[in-house]
Amino acid sequence: MLRTVGFVAVICWAGLASSAQAQVKLELKHTEGAQTTDLVTSKTHQILSINGMDVETTSEETVRVRSAIGTRKADGSLPIETKIESLRAQISLPGNMVLSFDSANPPDKKDESPLGFLLDVFKAVAGSSYTIILDKNDKVASVEGTQKVLDKATELNPMAAEMLRSRMDVEKIKHSHEQETDIFPTILVRPGDTWEKKEDNDIGGGQTLAFQRRYEYQGPVNKDGAMLEKIGSKALSVTYSMDPNASSPAKVTKSDLKVDSSEGTILFDRKLGRVVERSGKIKISGDMTLSIAGNELPTKLNLSMESSVKLEK
Repeated sequence: MLRTVGFVAVICWAGLASSAQAQVKLELKHTEGAQTTDLVTSKTHQILSINGMDVETTSEETVRVRSAIGTRKADGSLPIETKIESLRAQISLPGNMVLSFDSANPPDKKDESPLGFLLDVFKAVAGSSYTIILDKNDKVASVEGTQKVLDKATELNPMAAEMLRSRMDVEKIKHSHEQETDIFPTILVRPGDTWEKKEDNDIGGGQTLAFQRRYEYQGPVNKDGAMLEKIGSKALSVTYSMDPNASSPAKVTKSDLKVDSSEGTILFDRKLGRVVERSGKIKISGDMTLSIAGNELPTKLNLSMESSVKLEK
C-alpha cells in the first residue's frame, strides 16, 4: 500500500514538474549594440462596390528596415535607430493605371499621371531614418530625426505632403512601436494559453482599422535548426474609422465591417528576445456609406490583406 501511494506521488510530482517546464516567458529584449534587418512585405486587394459598380485596386509594398540598438545612457534611456534601406511598391487602379517604384532604380523625371504624386512620397521615405528613444522602463520617451524627412513635404503637392506627414508622424511611430512590443503577456504561458489585444492598423489617408485579436501560444518548433516559440493569431472583430479632417474628397460616414477569415503566425526566439518571423492574412467585408460632394452613396467593401516580416540573417 505504501509503495502504491509512493508510486502515485512520484507520478503526480513528475506531472507537475513537466507542466512547470512547459511554461515559458515570451519576453522581448533590447540588446545593446545589436543590429538587425527585417524584410517587411504587405499586399492588399480591395473591391469597392459603389452603387453597384466595382472599383478594384491592388497594392504591394516591400521595405527593408535596419534597426541598430545603441548604448543605454546614465539616465537609463536607450536609442534605437531605424533606417528604411530600400523600398519597392506597385499599385494598380481601374483603367489599367499602374504605378511602380524601386528605390534601387528611382525615376529620373516627374510622373504627371494621377498616381504620380505617390512616387514623390516613396522617394522621400526610401533612405530615411529616425531614432526611437526608450526610457529606463523600455517605453517610448521620444522620436528624433523625422523633421529632416518632413521638410521635404514643403516641396510636394498637398496629397503627397499629407501622406508623407502621416508616414513620419511622431505619435504614430510611437504607437506602432509600443503596439509591436506589447504583443506578449507578462505572465508565463504554456501551450494552449490565449490572450487578446486591441491593435490599430493605419491604412493611410486618415483611415484606421482597429482589430480585436486573439493570440495562442502553440509551443516550441524547430526551424532551420533553431528552436523557436510559435504563436498563432486570429482577428475576432474589426472597426473602421476615418479622420474627419482627412483631405480625401470621399468621406466614410458609416461602416459595418466583419472579419470573414483570419490567420497569423509569429515565430519568436527567446534567446534573442525578438520576433524572427511574422505573417498574417485577413479578409474583411461589409457595408459602408461614402459621402462625396454632399451625396451619400451605399458601398460594399471586400478587402484582403497579407503581411509578413522576416528577419534577414
